[in-house]
Amino acid sequence: MGEAKRRETFSQRIRREQPFCIFCGGNTPSETLEHYPPRSIFDGKHRPQGMEFGACRECNEASREADLVAATLSRMMPNPKSAAGREEVRKLINSVWRIPGFAREFQPDRNQAATLNRLRDIAPRLPSWNFVRIDGPIVARSMTIFGSKLGLALHTATTGRILPASGAVAVQWYSNLQAYQDALPKEFLAMCGPGRTLRQGDFEVGEQFTVHSVVPDEGGSMSAHFATFRQSFAIMMFATEQPEKAHRGWSVSPGFLKRSLTAVPVQQTLA
Repeated sequence: MGEAKRRETFSQRIRREQPFCIFCGGNTPSETLEHYPPRSIFDGKHRPQGMEFGACRECNEASREADLVAATLSRMMPNPKSAAGREEVRKLINSVWRIPGFAREFQPDRNQAATLNRLRDIAPRLPSWNFVRIDGPIVARSMTIFGSKLGLALHTATTGRILPASGAVAVQWYSNLQAYQDALPKEFLAMCGPGRTLRQGDFEVGEQFTVHSVVPDEGGSMSAHFATFRQSFAIMMFATEQPEKAHRGWSVSPGFLKRSLTAVPVQQTLA
């Protein structure tokens, strides 16, 4: 047995340690290894080890479109400095443009001058005056899926528990413009611990992904998180085994990746 354990792959070890899918309430055997946040979020798809989970194949594959949208939006700011980074962004944009309807939805704000006038108090601090609307249904659905799946992953990572199918995860996401408008949840952030990122030896990705978390009860039945992706967007997530504590308008239950999202909150958002 000892020799067999030494020969097992990293994927096999994770699935042995996590024999049930964390994304559908622990009711389905894990069949795959899921990296979350996904590798597409990170430069060159290169990320340190950490936050790998056992997942059933359906939950693993169901978020592909959402992951692509989130990976593309995460590159909005700052602009990549290297030729390889710019080429990676070009490929992401070409891929996301193939999602039916996305090109019509993801457009510059129609009245840039009016938007700039409305934001005149913070305009000198903005890195760009090119505003893009990101409040359409495809982006809303994708960010709800991405944030909810990340909330389930972070709940397991911080509590060591799989959120049961009877639980709920609620999400709210924020654009970089909302950060400049001082519209982030300060009181919530004050409750969270220090930010952390994925780290493996000297390799860390704090400029690409950082998360602040709080676990309010010793039993680990609840957890809350605030994750930032570069300087592009942030997501607040609240996972609980007591669904009545979640904001109903924003919550889904584990296993949601196997169901159609019939109602997705749409935020009036600029980036």
